[in-house]
Amino acid sequence: MESAASAPEGAEGESARRECVDLILRLWERRQRWPLSAPLKNVADQLEELLRPKPRFLHATSQTADKFLDLLRSLEDLHHRETQVCLSAWAAGLDLSKTRTYLHDHPEHLDDDERRTSQHLIDLQDRLLGPAAQLDGEPCPDFATLPIPEQTKIVRTRLRAIAKSRTQWLGRQTD
Repeated sequence: MESAASAPEGAEGESARRECVDLILRLWERRQRWPLSAPLKNVADQLEELLRPKPRFLHATSQTADKFLDLLRSLEDLHHRETQVCLSAWAAGLDLSKTRTYLHDHPEHLDDDERRTSQHLIDLQDRLLGPAAQLDGEPCPDFATLPIPEQTKIVRTRLRAIAKSRTQWLGRQTD
């Protein structure tokens, strides 16, 4: 890459740049065939959208004198809770066995973002296993091992509770 970047203009430089591009493409092609396949291959299309940081407009933790700013902050917090419930339920159902193995056996093949994302999903899924599992701060023992219909029922119950909080909060703010 350094040779391609510092290559002179003209045919000689073009040849070095083309060789660099070909090498990068071959490397990425091979990466898809690594043992156990690429980490998170089965969820890669959804990860970027789901884990991308969402803009938050207010980060203040105390109420202000402006009702509309307080309303915006509270609605963002409620939306964040809803998003976390849905993201957690999605992560609970992922088959991360290959990702766990790959992260353990081949961490040197992952860049920082891949390692961080893999570990984030594994941690999220692990928090939903066992008797201490919680969803939106409420006990939900062994959520990740429950049948999908039971998980769906729990998720809807949590989302309804958040919606109720929103309705109550909005009712107080109209006074």
